[in-house]
Amino acid sequence: MKALMRALRAMPAMLRVGFAEMVAYRAELVIWILTALTPIIMLLVWDGVAANGPVGGYDRAAFARYFTAGLFVRQLTSSWVVWELNESIRTGTLSPALLKPIHPLAFRAAENVVVLPFRLVVMMPIAVALWLWRPEMGMFIEARALPLCLLSIALAWAMNFLAQTVFGALAFFAEQSLGLFNVWFSLWALLSGYLFPLELLPSWARTIVWYLPFRSMLAVPTEIAAGQLGGAEALLEVGVQAIWVVLFFFAARAMWRAGVRRYEAFGA
Repeated sequence: MKALMRALRAMPAMLRVGFAEMVAYRAELVIWILTALTPIIMLLVWDGVAANGPVGGYDRAAFARYFTAGLFVRQLTSSWVVWELNESIRTGTLSPALLKPIHPLAFRAAENVVVLPFRLVVMMPIAVALWLWRPEMGMFIEARALPLCLLSIALAWAMNFLAQTVFGALAFFAEQSLGLFNVWFSLWALLSGYLFPLELLPSWARTIVWYLPFRSMLAVPTEIAAGQLGGAEALLEVGVQAIWVVLFFFAARAMWRAGVRRYEAFGA
């Protein structure tokens, strides 16, 4: 609890430092943002597929609405902590951070959060261009659903950050853990709704996906933002997201503590 209070008191300062780094490396950040534009590519693909008629209940407007919403959700829930942890553990630069009173992951979280407004600024012209291309997609979300959508996005961000922390902490035990994370990312891309709406899957596959974490990491906030998920069903899905956040939190904490003990045992 004391560590949490210290982190909260230090959060404004960490956000300022994170903002300074973002400004210093803004070109690199733009490159990172542009590498997450896969929803636009998939929109063009599925728009062509739906040219002759709806696919699984999705017409061209529905695909445009889904993937435009997915573009924003992807930008607001992405993280890069797994690469930072691999680098700092492998090079030993984590050692000074462990001596500070603030948990190293608290700064990483602040660093990831502070770039979100900049990501939105970069995305807005792209969203306007997509709307001019497919104005029939209409508005994404009703005002009354916005709070639940923002909560869902926050939970999805937490899931992504914590999952990456788990894989990043694996670098305490192996020279690199990015290979394993790439396998995870491939499953995420396939089963999260990133490449196609999960409603297009057969019913038996949708049942399996519902019990996996990937849907909660992207499809749930995307469908809420696109106006395709609401009411009691949306509340249930957000509740499932919260459960996954708790599970990922304990997994990340266990992996981090075990890894730090091993790291310190070697005199790092």
